[in-house]
Amino acid sequence: MLNDETHYIYLLFVDKQATYYFRINDMATMIDNLAELAIFDKVATAGSLTGAANELGLSVAVVSKRLAMLEARMGVRLLNRTTRRQSMTQEGERFHLHCVRILAEVQQAEAVMQHSRSDITGHLRVTAPRMLGTRYLAPLAAQFQAMHPSLKIELVLSDDVVDLVEQGIDVALRFGVLDDSIMTARHIADSELVLAAAPDYLRRFGSPETPAALSVHNCILYGTRSTRHWLFQHEGKPVSAEVNATFLCNDGNAAKALALAGGGIFLKSIWDVGSELRDGTLVRVLEQYSIPSAPLHVVYPHALHLAPRVRHFAEHALKNLRQEWERLTQRTFPFDAAGRADDVEFATTRPVPVRTGAGRAKPTRSKPARRSAT
Repeated sequence: MLNDETHYIYLLFVDKQATYYFRINDMATMIDNLAELAIFDKVATAGSLTGAANELGLSVAVVSKRLAMLEARMGVRLLNRTTRRQSMTQEGERFHLHCVRILAEVQQAEAVMQHSRSDITGHLRVTAPRMLGTRYLAPLAAQFQAMHPSLKIELVLSDDVVDLVEQGIDVALRFGVLDDSIMTARHIADSELVLAAAPDYLRRFGSPETPAALSVHNCILYGTRSTRHWLFQHEGKPVSAEVNATFLCNDGNAAKALALAGGGIFLKSIWDVGSELRDGTLVRVLEQYSIPSAPLHVVYPHALHLAPRVRHFAEHALKNLRQEWERLTQRTFPFDAAGRADDVEFATTRPVPVRTGAGRAKPTRSKPARRSAT
């Protein structure tokens, strides 16, 4: 805010637990303070003063001095430092979230003022679970590359845990509940799970009317869902059913082939069987019982470090996969009164592996900062 009498500018940082502010005498001081925020951000992400100094091209003494000045002005300790290691204080973690957003806004403002648009070129690495990658990501990637011929795209398809930082991944599509991450995650849609079987199987054996009846039907189990108990929701209450595992396999595509051949009933994501349900080669079973589902997210680095190719591809995937979800489910994606989608951003300061498969990575101690994305 601007004080008319003294012409001081005060920057305020407010969260639920503390309020910080410091005074800026003039524009030169404001630029100087932004440099200190950038140094603090680099120290936080590099994990050490030495690492930050190397990346910034400064001496360790300069980085240490500017960090001390920032702490003195804020009136709080941002880092706990010893001769061997450093770690952010709770105040430092909260303040770093504000710093990241401020620096991102400054970058965006500079881009707007320059009226410049960077070309979408270079190398883009994208990861996804195998089924989703083969069926949906590959066509999206081909479409996007056709719009930007100078771009090279590498698809990394895996159902295992993928550490996005170590693997150099730019964009990930992943199922499940998000763990803490320095990445941004936007909700695409829920991965609705359905029970399905081929019409031929249902003609021969009939359709179960309750989950309990699955114990006398041929069921197809695969991968992480090889448990012989399937969970349902009915009228707000959980229902567990023991199933008869006639077929066991370690591959989802093989399970689907068994179901299409009339081998039995299987549990699969709407993303994998939506087209077959629409053309009638598979039929839903026990539709009146819902099955707990996992959300699908597009995950990419925080906006502060985002290249145009990453940002535009993430938006391209988000838009097209939501449209595909509407086609598969015959439902409209939920938007709020302002016309905004139900997006959620997670941004924390601690890097962790991000799982691209149906499971989830082990959580860390810090909690994600959650806000609606516009």
